[in-house]
Amino acid sequence: MIPKLKEYEQFVGKEEIEKIRSSAEHLIGKRVVHVNATAYGGGVAEMLNTLVFLMNDVGIDAGWRVLFGNQSFFEVTKGIHNSLQGQEWDFTDTMKNTYLEFCKRNSIINHIDEHDIVVIHDPQPLAMIREYQKKAKWVWRCHIDISNHAQNTMDFLFPFLDNYDCSVISSQLYRIKHLKKPQFIIHPSIDPLSTKNADLSDEKARQLLSEGGIDLDKPIITQISRFDPWKNPIGVIKMYEEIKKETDCQLILAGNMAADDPEGPVIYHKVRQYAEKIPGIKILTDKDDLFINALQRRSDIIFQNSVREGFALTVSEAMWKGTPVLGTHVGGIPLQIKDGKTGFLMNNKEDGIKKAVKLLKDDKLREKISKTAKEHVKKNFLITRHLQDYIDLFSKFYPPPMI
Repeated sequence: MIPKLKEYEQFVGKEEIEKIRSSAEHLIGKRVVHVNATAYGGGVAEMLNTLVFLMNDVGIDAGWRVLFGNQSFFEVTKGIHNSLQGQEWDFTDTMKNTYLEFCKRNSIINHIDEHDIVVIHDPQPLAMIREYQKKAKWVWRCHIDISNHAQNTMDFLFPFLDNYDCSVISSQLYRIKHLKKPQFIIHPSIDPLSTKNADLSDEKARQLLSEGGIDLDKPIITQISRFDPWKNPIGVIKMYEEIKKETDCQLILAGNMAADDPEGPVIYHKVRQYAEKIPGIKILTDKDDLFINALQRRSDIIFQNSVREGFALTVSEAMWKGTPVLGTHVGGIPLQIKDGKTGFLMNNKEDGIKKAVKLLKDDKLREKISKTAKEHVKKNFLITRHLQDYIDLFSKFYPPPMI
């Protein structure tokens, strides 16, 4: 079903929906285009799949373009992604030429500067701006943690970035030094009406998990994320080995393979090989959003064991469903998890094990966390707030008329 703003009244109230519509009236007819690397797999595509339709629903003429690229291009952009998150690498001239060539190819076939506002998501399409006689307002929307970037990569990208009208980041921690253009903070969000987040009966959830081969008689520990070294799935397995000594449970690692991530299959096979010798672990890659919804609802604990993290929408997804989350102190995770109130933050492996065991053994604590977690997401991380933030951002370029 195509998202309509009115459908979200049940979560935020009629007054909030009317406020959003009113705030967008002066933007009616403005042409906005979003550009990102993939149409599926990962939080960016999930958010755009709702946001673009809601923008149209309030009268903004919003479109969405997805990058065309080959294996070599996406290998380079994955290297750029990793190095912006702190991994050192040898960014060769050949790699740079591959990156620039595909940015040029995409600029030729997309004609995106015919719009009023261009929103470029993440580093993959960042250099497309150099191919245009700039007429539109250009926004770089960075979804990753760039607080510890490799300097050689940032030096290469900075001249393109400096040509944007502004940047949007997910946390104060990600501000780019020496960038003179404005940097705004917009937190990501979840869609409470999407298949992954919509209400699901306990009976249906149990049925889906049972059909998926999951033992419903044992506590379920889960991590849901791409198979990516920054998500540290092997670290979760190591914690599970110790937790299992204290209380009988099972571990589910569920993830997908995004079209723009050639590293995913390699990490998946490493994780599977490591997990083969440990009983009670299931690794899932072929499950749809309805199954993930059921898994997040029926899990006793959700881990988000990231080493680096842009935001981790899987945290808000689980919190929205009332499932306690244990996360690391990185990226946007502490913005979602208020330690001891809406979930728990892990200081290290031992702390994670201790808190997981406590949660598994304390039904009242899980119930308490469940209520405060869902309310926190409702107030801060739903798609309606995200839409309002974009309207406010676009209004900086095209302000409402003076009365």
